[in-house]
Order: sequence, then C-alpha cells, then structure tokens
Amino acid sequence: MKHRISMWHKDRCDLCGQCLYQCPVLTLSLDEARVEMKNLIEGNGSRYVLTNCTSCMSCNIYCPRQANPYHLIQERWNDLYHKKGAPPLYRGVCPTEEPNIWQLLNVFLSEKEKRWISGWMNYVPQPGDMLLLIGNYVHLFPFIIGDSQLLNYFKVVDRIDQWEGGAYLYQGGYLDEVQRIAHKTKEDFDRWGVNTVVPLLDAVYHVFTQVHPKEMQVKHEQTFINFHDWLLEKFDSGDIDLPNQLNISITVHDNCYSKALGEPYWDKHREILKRCGCILVEMEHNRQNSLCCGFGAGASWKRNSAIPFDMIWEATKKIKEAETTGAKALVSYCGGCIYLLWATRELLQSKIDIYHNVEIVRMAMGETINYPYNHIERAWDIIAIITYQLLVSIFQKNFRIKTISYDYNRSTFTPKNYRVLKIIRKLLRYQFIRGIYSKIFKGLMPVINTRRVA
Repeated sequence: MKHRISMWHKDRCDLCGQCLYQCPVLTLSLDEARVEMKNLIEGNGSRYVLTNCTSCMSCNIYCPRQANPYHLIQERWNDLYHKKGAPPLYRGVCPTEEPNIWQLLNVFLSEKEKRWISGWMNYVPQPGDMLLLIGNYVHLFPFIIGDSQLLNYFKVVDRIDQWEGGAYLYQGGYLDEVQRIAHKTKEDFDRWGVNTVVPLLDAVYHVFTQVHPKEMQVKHEQTFINFHDWLLEKFDSGDIDLPNQLNISITVHDNCYSKALGEPYWDKHREILKRCGCILVEMEHNRQNSLCCGFGAGASWKRNSAIPFDMIWEATKKIKEAETTGAKALVSYCGGCIYLLWATRELLQSKIDIYHNVEIVRMAMGETINYPYNHIERAWDIIAIITYQLLVSIFQKNFRIKTISYDYNRSTFTPKNYRVLKIIRKLLRYQFIRGIYSKIFKGLMPVINTRRVA
C-alpha cells in the first residue's frame, strides 16, 4: 500500500493565525490562534482546536497562503485515534461494528422501506450500468427518494460498507482507515465493471474524485458525475420537468464538504432550488462561512458521554440561525446533515420545515411525499437509537476499526430483539413523553456539552 500524501503544506504556513482567528466556531483571539497553530504543527496538542473544531473545512479557505490547516488538524486527529482509539459511541456509525445505527434502524423500518433497501443493497451491478450511490445516511431516510421517478435513470446501489467512500471518517481524521476504504471501493467498482458512477452526495463525489487519488493514492478508472450536475443537465434538456413551482421561502444549509468543492457548487445548489420556484433567503453564515449541522462536532470529541450533546449544541446554532431568516424551510443537500438537523428540530420543538433538496425537486416534479410525518417519526427513531447507544457505550471501551467489510453471514443487518431500544421508542411515541425528553435534554445540554471555549 502506498503512503498517504498529506495536503497540509507546512512550508507555506507563516503562523499568521488567520485560519483559526476567522473560524466562526472557535472564536479565538489572534494571539490564541497563533499559539494553537504553533502547537498543532509541533505536535504539542492544543487547548481548543482538537476538542472544539467542527471539521467544517472553512479554515482552508481562510488561510491566505493555501497551507490547508484543516489537513493538519486531520493528521493530529489521526494520531490521537492510533494512540487511544475511537470513542465507544463511534461504533454506531461503523457498519462493521455491533450494534450500529443501520442495524438498529431495521427494527423500525416499514415494509416498503425494507424492500427498497434490500433491492439497493443486494443488486449486483453489471457492466454498462449507470450507478446511483444512495449513501449511508440517505439509507436512514430512504423515503426521501425511494419511490421517485428520478431513480428510473439509474441502477441503484446502497453499499453501506463502502462507508460513503470514507467521507465521514475522513472528516474526523481517520485517514488510514479511509485509505483502506479507498482500496475496497476500487475493488468493488473494478469487479463490477461499471464505467459511470453518480454519488447522491457531494461529499462522496469529492472523496472519490479528489481525496482517493490525491491523498490516498488510489485512482479510480470510472467516470464520476456529481448528482447535482446531472440534475441541472436534465432540467436544461427538458428530460425532467418542474411544473409545480413551489413558491416557498427557503434558506440553504451549505454542508462542510461544499467548502472543498467551492463556489460553483454553492451556486448550483441554489440554482436547483430556484428552478423549483423557491425564494432564497440567506443565513448570516453561508457558503464558506457556513456553520456545521452538528455532525462534525463528533470529530473533536473530549468525552464519549458528551458527544450527542456536543452535536446537538452545534446543530442548535444552525436551526436558530435558519429561524432568524424568517424562511419557511431549511434545505440541506446532505443526508448526514438531514438526520442531525431533524433530530435537533424535534428536540428543540422548532417549527421550521427541513427538506433534503431531492424532496424539493420531487415536489416541483409533481410527486407526492409524506411530509412531515415520515421525517418526524424517523427523527424520533434516531433519537431513540442514539439514546440506546449512549447507554450501551457506558459498558464499552475505546476501539479501533478492525474490518471495513461486513460479513453477510453475521447479524449486522438482521435485527435482534433489542427490547430496551423498543421500550425507549415506544415511550417516545407519546407526545407528552417527547416534551419531557426534550426538556431534559435541553436542560442537560449546557451542563454536559464540551463545546464552549473558555
């Protein structure tokens, strides 16, 4: 296996501190930012960054010398992973560990959702297929796209142990594991003999086309097409018509990986929404300054027990900022962001609508979606699962990812009884219990979360 190539350029850094000083999350003074960068470069740890960064990648844009400081942070997280392992709660987002979020969600999936997912997971691609990669987190919300006419253009694949190309592990600095995943995905694609792959998620597109070849030294021979480029082409050609102009005010959540792709993709997402009849209202923090949905806060964990509170703490900022715009809806183009934003919406008891941009397109196409019922119920499924996993993690130790491929002969995707999980979810079906849970969570959040900078 070839050595990874780091995108951090130490020779370009003059310790100006601008990368961390401009960060909207850390809120450091210029002197603090310079000290932090010096310590990170020298491998002396950090007072703030490694335990407060939300891995949003903005610091790479702020750096006036293109030194790529985010990649330095990744390297230091990678060092910490090898030194002390991942926190027990991370088992939940590792499809080869038990229990994981996909395994536990099987307990709550409808029969229709099970049919969709089974078809996507079991389809064996053939040469000449144009593949649509569903992705690990849209898997949690298959109703977003499950019965849409959009799928008629593709053969749909949902390989959870492709780890979205390693996208979410990459964001947390698990760089050596991402290189292993890069090799696995190359083996998959080459064995299938496919030529064209369309990831549903921008992050996955970026990982396959930039991270794998440039950093992980794994070059894919396939052509990768950004799903949103594909959508705009279909709009322009008239293949996809948008007769039902929505005429709703929306604000856009720019996810962390959008900063790696840059301005053309921020604009393209907005263009898609405008074509659907949406009226755009920008948040204070948008594009290169956009705040994280909360998911990235899990990368800079300090205590295992605080991770859910850290994530919701950051997601709360996003929800409140979206509410301040007066827009009717917050729209995300990332499946990972969607599940955190919806869980946060429910815990905050917010009234703002939250859509995946695919849902916006579907409504403009004239398709019917069961909104918001499906999202609300799935959000509480996810909240129940996170609660259960937090309880289970009390009895677990830090770990390292041993295998990246799941074993079909094991029970990873066959739900066990999980009585405690079912009890938690049954209780959360009652509105007054949801209200009590929300109040308790919001009360604990300022006490338990570790996100505040001294």
